[in-house]
Amino acid sequence: MAGMEIIMQSKSIEPYLNSSFECSCGRTHKSLFAHYIFEPGAIKKLPVLITSLGYTKPYLISDTHTHKIAGCQAEEVLKEADIPFTSHVLKSPDRGDLAADEHALGSIAMANDKEADIIVSIGTGTINDLGRYFSYITGRPFLLIATAPSMDGLVSGVAPLICHNMKVTFPAQEPLALICDPEIMAAAPLKMLAAGAADILGKYNCLLDWKLSNIVNDEYYCDTIAGIMRTAVDQTMESTKGLASHDSRAVSILTEALVLSGIAMDFSGNSRPASGAEHHQSHYWEMQFLFDGVPAVLHGTKVGIGTVLMLELYNKLAEMDKPDFARIRENIPYRPAMEDWEKEIHRCYRDGAEGVIALEKKAKKNDPEGLLKRLQVIEERWDEIHSLAKSAPQASEIYRVLEKMEAAKVPADVGISRGYVCDSIRYGKELRDRYTILQLMWDIGELDKAAEKLVEKYCDET
Repeated sequence: MAGMEIIMQSKSIEPYLNSSFECSCGRTHKSLFAHYIFEPGAIKKLPVLITSLGYTKPYLISDTHTHKIAGCQAEEVLKEADIPFTSHVLKSPDRGDLAADEHALGSIAMANDKEADIIVSIGTGTINDLGRYFSYITGRPFLLIATAPSMDGLVSGVAPLICHNMKVTFPAQEPLALICDPEIMAAAPLKMLAAGAADILGKYNCLLDWKLSNIVNDEYYCDTIAGIMRTAVDQTMESTKGLASHDSRAVSILTEALVLSGIAMDFSGNSRPASGAEHHQSHYWEMQFLFDGVPAVLHGTKVGIGTVLMLELYNKLAEMDKPDFARIRENIPYRPAMEDWEKEIHRCYRDGAEGVIALEKKAKKNDPEGLLKRLQVIEERWDEIHSLAKSAPQASEIYRVLEKMEAAKVPADVGISRGYVCDSIRYGKELRDRYTILQLMWDIGELDKAAEKLVEKYCDET
């Protein structure tokens, strides 16, 4: 890009910028993400970046908070460069955070400028998700100005949005460029820094779940993508030591890890490398907060708590003897009938229940015929599954890392009740057609017992 100096913080990202390559997994991996600007005063480069990419009028999207942090500055530099723009500022709620739902998306659509030829989101979580999805459905390129390293979707091509009271992952437009001012990123509240780190630490469980599904269901798995994600996790573990003091180098390392996570999702074509059972917990709890009218909790914060719980399941699996598969098969007729399951889904998912039931009718995750097929594979490959479980980090290790970052560690830290935790472990898996440790434990008839033990260990009596 002529006339611009792009600051790269590490060689770990550079090989993947605007890349396409044939992988040993048999697929071609592609990423449109081309420019990573991480330097003091980075927002000042917005005008030259837009013009050098061939665009003339951006549509800026922010919320009340992110507009103050970086939106005003973005508008000012565009004015100074005589670049016309349209700016829409979503009003942040008095309590909690803005939700990435139909209402917010409708607000963006109603303020849309058809003459704008590039979408620019100013924010990291909700605003990023909304902007890249709006970019996707309107067929325009996308650029992101990040304001905090708080989640792993900075450069991904998917957007988790709330639709009809359900958390649904939609295809979205990955950004052509990411602009980060380290001073802005490091000034973010510690809870946001910790949330970003916790979101990446959740990849320990994601990668286990992905490999587990590869073993049980022969799901596509790529060692190259998994390796990229492991690099992100390793970097995050390094950064956690300095986040509590808002150390600029630690924030830089964390931001880079978040970018790598997004690139891994782009290469995969979906969120599989970055979202497993820990995300099912987070999404379930988020839905309950919405139903109850309770202020939202940062996504990464919930993922961190969910990671501790799901790694505990892997740790328990590692201690298990080989199940009595004959007994498991004999007990299949005594499992809850579909009508009983639907009653529980209505109880747990309330207004979102019909979407969950429709997914099950399509995916048939809990169908006896599919269960029998999986049980045969699980029995035949038990040693491999057991070895995978033994490779999992100890839940206590992640708990200690979260503790050092002054992050939430257990459900009660963010107001999640025992009942919601028990339900999320038993029924959180119904949110996605995605095989994880939760489905495995259900397959072998151990999920209800595991839920009781996890609640007993990690939840208060109330």
